[in-house]
Amino acid sequence: MTRRIFRTLAIICLVVLISDCASTGNNPAQMIVGSWQSELGGFPLRIEYTKDTVKIGDYNAVSYQIDEGKLILAQEGSQPRMISFPSADEMIQTDSLTGTEHKFIRVK
Repeated sequence: MTRRIFRTLAIICLVVLISDCASTGNNPAQMIVGSWQSELGGFPLRIEYTKDTVKIGDYNAVSYQIDEGKLILAQEGSQPRMISFPSADEMIQTDSLTGTEHKFIRVK
């Protein structure tokens, strides 16, 4: 009887852990929000993402959307970028035209 209860509790804990991971998993729209730091041409670059805008340095904020893992800025001439998150504090944006990767580190 004790063995059966222990096994049932273990299965319940496993199901809860798996469902929690699935619900908070790699959702780019949630993971992108915050401050990020990178470098462009040897100069430091700070980027602020809200849930629907991005602000680069002192420039005005621009709206964006994420569609199927692609970051699309609402700015004329902007190329979509594939985004990935190797960790919660690291983001890689890959230019869809050139394949060039750009790494960002979360600012805490």
